[in-house]
Amino acid sequence: MPRFEVRTSDRVRGRDATMAREVRAGLARAPRSIPPKYFYDARGSSLFDAICDLPEYYLTRAEASLLDRYALEIVERTGATALIEIGSGMARKTGPLVEALFTRTASPRYVPFDIAPGPIEASGRALLARFPRLNVCGVIGDFGCDLPKLSAAAPASAGARLFAFLGSTIGNLDERAAPALLGDVARLLHERDRFLLGVDLVKDERVLHAAYNDAQGVTAAFNKNVLRVLSRELDADFDERAFEHLAFYDGERQRIEMHLVSQRRQVAALRAIDLCVELAPGERIMTELSRKFTQSTVERMLFLGGMLLEHWLVTDDGAFALCVAKKAG
Repeated sequence: MPRFEVRTSDRVRGRDATMAREVRAGLARAPRSIPPKYFYDARGSSLFDAICDLPEYYLTRAEASLLDRYALEIVERTGATALIEIGSGMARKTGPLVEALFTRTASPRYVPFDIAPGPIEASGRALLARFPRLNVCGVIGDFGCDLPKLSAAAPASAGARLFAFLGSTIGNLDERAAPALLGDVARLLHERDRFLLGVDLVKDERVLHAAYNDAQGVTAAFNKNVLRVLSRELDADFDERAFEHLAFYDGERQRIEMHLVSQRRQVAALRAIDLCVELAPGERIMTELSRKFTQSTVERMLFLGGMLLEHWLVTDDGAFALCVAKKAG
């Protein structure tokens, strides 16, 4: 069995058509929006990696502390011999889970799943350097439509699988989309499989504001990077200098919203999709939302997605939680 392979979804090979359709739909409606997955070209992935090291951005450190503390317990409880990580990115926090897998099997399987090929290649090789007996099968795809590919990369017949969706990435999906995605994951779960979810919790608004408005401006650069992606991929002529980064907490909806705000009247042409977007001064384009949770809202979200919460592991300061869930029924 190969130690390292990468599989690319047919839909990713046809990503241009998907991007054209989704970007057109988002920019044509009011309020305007751009899907956040288009942040993540090579530069966007690098910027997000830098965000994770910022002093204001507590999420990565909080989740990493929980994984350092509980990874072995999670693997022992679930009996997992394979780890499937949805939205793996640079797999910064995956090490403790992989290390724990080696207590159950001599050659565990790791399946990183992400829309960007660069991070899969880099993280896979880094983990292999640390764990030479690890089998890595990367899958490049869109978790909105390519989740079924994961079962082929780590068949249920090979043993119990732990599906992981870390970084509170579930918070980027709204009240409809999040349970829908969880439902897609639940359909992949067999009786002995488990689902590990990282969730950022409701907290002091000042802490949240700082996390998405860092003093160095890295988050602002990350936000504006989506304009570079569209300019390159869709032959657009967005002027980054004509937009400002805006991120704020909506307490009623318990979520951060991230926007690009037009600083003047402007018209942007996306020639590849024959679209012109006229923006007024102060008009916003939403680029990301990041919902914050409580245990009860997580339980409800899991229930709507066909899962049941088994274990709730939270940081001492109540900032972040890991949830282990199983398929309902």
